Amino acid sequence: MKMTIKKLFLIGFIFGCALKNEAQSFNQGDIIVNGNIGTPHLFRGIVKIAANSNAFKENFGDVLEISSIRGFNPTSVKTEYGINEVFGLGINYSFWSIKFDVKDYYNLQNQSVIVRDSVDIYKIKITSKSFGIRPVFHFPLENAKNDFYLGLGLGLTKNKLNIAFSSTDAGRFAKQFKRDLEYDLSLPGGFYFAPSIGYRRYFNPYFGLNFELGYEKGAIVQAGLVVKFNTKKANREKENKN
Repeated sequence: MKMTIKKLFLIGFIFGCALKNEAQSFNQGDIIVNGNIGTPHLFRGIVKIAANSNAFKENFGDVLEISSIRGFNPTSVKTEYGINEVFGLGINYSFWSIKFDVKDYYNLQNQSVIVRDSVDIYKIKITSKSFGIRPVFHFPLENAKNDFYLGLGLGLTKNKLNIAFSSTDAGRFAKQFKRDLEYDLSLPGGFYFAPSIGYRRYFNPYFGLNFELGYEKGAIVQAGLVVKFNTKKANREKENKN
């Protein structure tokens, strides 16, 4: 049986009315906090390649031993406040860290006779921190559990290099040197830019899971937990009924 245009409009009207009775997942006055961990750690891969290059190894002595490169994957805390049912504005804090050890083995000589092997140990740590604002656009879906959105983090990045040096050769620390040395150096920073498309799945009006695809300090995929509460009584009552 053919369906007339009039019947199609009637079905669409009924369906639209049914949707309007559902609560949205994002409302004016919402305060949302995400805690995400991203993968892969692209900068860890870059540092690994650089540490094993000849240009890096040429700065040391005879036998070089580099430990495994470890550290925190890109991790972020993202807050957001609902300006209306479509737009939110928040603050981002994101960071990652990389650390590894370099052992430089060499020989001490006394009148052309090898006395013993000595080792210089460099403990290297690189950290990167970003601060910024984050405008967010939410797709206006009449669904209390699913939230699709576009976000853009904008701000500044600070990078830091820490080198802790020690040696089994006491002669390296004669007079003006100490047994252990540590240096903190500021590395060039830059502009923080983090575009992403995200999805939140709420189990109840307050807690859920968060997934994002985009770029966040070298990570392409991010996932974590989301906590939400609303500052407006009418919206809280609407969410609790659903």
